[in-house]
Amino acid sequence: MSGNGRSPLKRQRKGGFSLLELMIALALGLLLMSGIVLVYLESRRQSLVEAEGARLQQAGRYALSLLQHELLMAGFYGRLTATSNIPRNPSAPGCGALTGWSLEPLPAIDLIDDVASSSRLSVHGQALDCLPSGTGGIAPGTDVLVIKRTAAEPTLARGELATGVSGAEASQWYLQADEQAGTARWYYVPDGGDFPAGSNGMGQYFWEAYAAIFFIRPWSQAGDGVPTLCVERLSANSMGPAECLVEGVEDLQFSFGLDADRDGRAERFSDRPTALELDQATVARVALLIRSLNPVPGIRGGGEAGRNSGLDDDGYLRQWFSATVALRNHHPLRGAGR
Repeated sequence: MSGNGRSPLKRQRKGGFSLLELMIALALGLLLMSGIVLVYLESRRQSLVEAEGARLQQAGRYALSLLQHELLMAGFYGRLTATSNIPRNPSAPGCGALTGWSLEPLPAIDLIDDVASSSRLSVHGQALDCLPSGTGGIAPGTDVLVIKRTAAEPTLARGELATGVSGAEASQWYLQADEQAGTARWYYVPDGGDFPAGSNGMGQYFWEAYAAIFFIRPWSQAGDGVPTLCVERLSANSMGPAECLVEGVEDLQFSFGLDADRDGRAERFSDRPTALELDQATVARVALLIRSLNPVPGIRGGGEAGRNSGLDDDGYLRQWFSATVALRNHHPLRGAGR
């Protein structure tokens, strides 16, 4: 027996954790780590939502303002009060088989309502075959808008160039208007060319000519599947090529306020106007469905779906943008002498 009175069989107990305690600690640690990961993932997802939402808002506002301006200016041809004063120019760029189409002042607004995969026939019965063909050319079920006009300000006015302009722009069509004589004609400036001799007269004005066809293409870059607002514009000798303006535009729809009694006020709206009804339009409503460029994890039913938006639950954010525009320069009945 030892002198301190303790049994040699009794061992001194050592401090530490039991297996149960370790398992509990590990479980708590995993729970805490899972919470941290979930917080991080949700924070990242929210950041993606905010980034995509901000881009969506920016794209929607820009696309809407662009189309509003075009509709507001549609039918503006310098300060001419009647388009009957503008002679036809068959040498101007056409659209498909439509010779000189780009500089035909009427119709200043035309529409393809809910375009089919193959048809390019407008409300005014014009086959706009300069547009992309095939199923991948234009998103089916979307509207196509045609706008013809001139610039808001003259490039050359009574011999004086506009601020910041040094001369005529090469490969540009102009509307040359003699306000004193009440006459007009289309004038083309080739490369290295300038305004014609005698253009410094008191009544001489030169306005840049614009013709544009706006449509939705199902892709921005080939194969990316990003719907995009595109345009074909008047160039030197053709319409186009297609220029993409705003990515993520999935649907484009128009309706027009019709003034049948010509008192200056729209009596009703139509989203499927006839040619005559479109000529009576004094107001336009434009609606754009904007889609985020990238899907956001966890998004279900992410916005306002439309006829051509595909699945609601595909993870993309969507929002409609709309505005009403007064067609201040659209006077086809007066211009045609009716």
